[in-house]
Amino acid sequence: MNNKGISFRLNWTITSIAILIIASIGYINHLFTDQVLMEKIEEGAIHQSNLVVSKISRITIGTEEITRNVSYLAMYYHKNKELNLFLKQVLSSNKVLESIQIELLDDDQKDVLRFSSNKLSEDVCMPRQPINEEYIKNLQSGKLVPSEGAWSDPFYCQNDTANLFVSYMMPIYYPETKDIAGLVSCEVSLRKMRQMLSEIKIGKKGYAYIIDGSGWLITHPNEKWILKKNFFDMSSPIKSNDIKKIELKIKNSERGAGYGASDYMNYQKCWFYYAPLSNSNWTLIIVIPEKELFMEHDMNLYKTLFVFVLGILILFLLNMIIFKRVLDPLARVTSAIQSFTSVPGKGSKTKDEIEMLAQSLEDWQIKYGRLLKEQLKSAKEKQKFENDLKSAHEIQQNIIPTGYPAFADHPEIDIYAVLKPAESIGGDLYDYYFIDNDHLLIAIGDVSGKGIPASLFMAIASTLIKSNSNILSSHEIIEKVNNELGDRNPNQYFVTLFIGVLNINTGVMDYCNAAHNYPYILHSDGTLRTLSKSHGIPLGIYKNKTYKSNTIELEQGDLILLYTDGIINSRNPKGTHFGIENLKNSVEGMNNKSAREVVTSLLESIAKYEAESVQSDDISMLALRYLYKTKNQA
Repeated sequence: MNNKGISFRLNWTITSIAILIIASIGYINHLFTDQVLMEKIEEGAIHQSNLVVSKISRITIGTEEITRNVSYLAMYYHKNKELNLFLKQVLSSNKVLESIQIELLDDDQKDVLRFSSNKLSEDVCMPRQPINEEYIKNLQSGKLVPSEGAWSDPFYCQNDTANLFVSYMMPIYYPETKDIAGLVSCEVSLRKMRQMLSEIKIGKKGYAYIIDGSGWLITHPNEKWILKKNFFDMSSPIKSNDIKKIELKIKNSERGAGYGASDYMNYQKCWFYYAPLSNSNWTLIIVIPEKELFMEHDMNLYKTLFVFVLGILILFLLNMIIFKRVLDPLARVTSAIQSFTSVPGKGSKTKDEIEMLAQSLEDWQIKYGRLLKEQLKSAKEKQKFENDLKSAHEIQQNIIPTGYPAFADHPEIDIYAVLKPAESIGGDLYDYYFIDNDHLLIAIGDVSGKGIPASLFMAIASTLIKSNSNILSSHEIIEKVNNELGDRNPNQYFVTLFIGVLNINTGVMDYCNAAHNYPYILHSDGTLRTLSKSHGIPLGIYKNKTYKSNTIELEQGDLILLYTDGIINSRNPKGTHFGIENLKNSVEGMNNKSAREVVTSLLESIAKYEAESVQSDDISMLALRYLYKTKNQA
């Protein structure tokens, strides 16, 4: 600490005193407010629990109400021989019920008549609860109120031991008497009730289940625990030190809450709430992880700590500013100079402000000199690179033929081409020239990639085409170019290439397409078609690859259009490609235009389509119109 500056030492002392004072006030405030926050948190959790209790109670109370109504109307429908139809109607209009059963004594009070309606077929599951004779005796003896029903213990389906049910029973009386004519029971699926509980959102990871009067689980997210674990004994899914007190409260139909460890959540600490369900001996248990329950409480604590730390930082910074202004203006100057840093790896060995200032000035002078040298070197390199690009662009433009008309002494040929690189230079190529007096070669290609490497590969490919074009066979030219490119291609560049050799006297063109875009032919009558023959893979990949060729005869006025994929890959501001269809639609209807007008019109269409978008790929086009042909010398 003694090695620090005077302003830092003074600031540190005052800040430490402030930390002690603020921390003491915060701790005292936390003690007073913690209890209030805990009560509010628990009140909110109980409110959420009451919503779940309300949803479950709708099922139990609804089932009791349905059973009571059926018991009142059963004798009427039985007398009119419509009891089965009545039960089906009740069952179909109440989704909560799985089946309704009625057992009536016949007129002689000897035999039992059974009526039932089930949603599931008997071969799948038939929930059938036997008549509770003890319940009948209690009603007859007056131990139970005549209008009071009773819930049965859980029971399994006869044909499916995985499907658990419970039924609510009500007596049926003869009209205007207190004599029992039979019993009605409505069955509810505890599996569906479990599914409903699992769909209720209880916080993020909370869950709910139901226990019966004896503590046995009758619903639970873990279906294997149903009727296997008891809430009141050692197998309880909640481990709590107060389980005996809680058991007494549950059996007295009281509500309450407690803390424990949830077996279902790997013994994570949790808060649980228990509440009786109306008109039954069931109890709903709702479990919420303690972390989730007190998340708001913890967030308030974190916020307080954050404000505390932020306040200390602000205090420290304010003190630093004040002390620097009042006590140590020289330190402010030194700190400002040191913020530009000194020579890398050279640290200050003293905290004396004057020595630090002198050292900082020396270091800054060294650094500033290096910066000037680097800027000068960067400016020279940038200028050299720009000059090289300009020269490369001019060289590339000189490689390809330009000018219009191309062949003034050959009026039967109208040809025009254009190349627009995406960068200063690109990897597209086109070429056209007469091999001899009768044969015109046209070519277009697209090198993989863009920029300087692609342009160099393009120049090599163009040179190789010229040096091998005296063969008058398109596929042989391509084979020779491919072999020579394979010999000098360590970086595995490749080029797609279309070459056509046109006999201007006959209109017959021998062509070979090495994986390039299919050219279009626009006939003089306005019909458009593609040369959809492909004769092999791109050049430069495999040596000694053989290629084939095809021929086509051009008629007077036919136009052939060659292009690279920069045309169809042009994008509008939304990122949608220009595509084949737009190109096809643009070419149609140009049968009366010159080659130059065709190319110019297509470039305008693409520019309009791209709008403000930046060109992403090199664009090349070559249009050739065969204006007429001489008579064939048979």
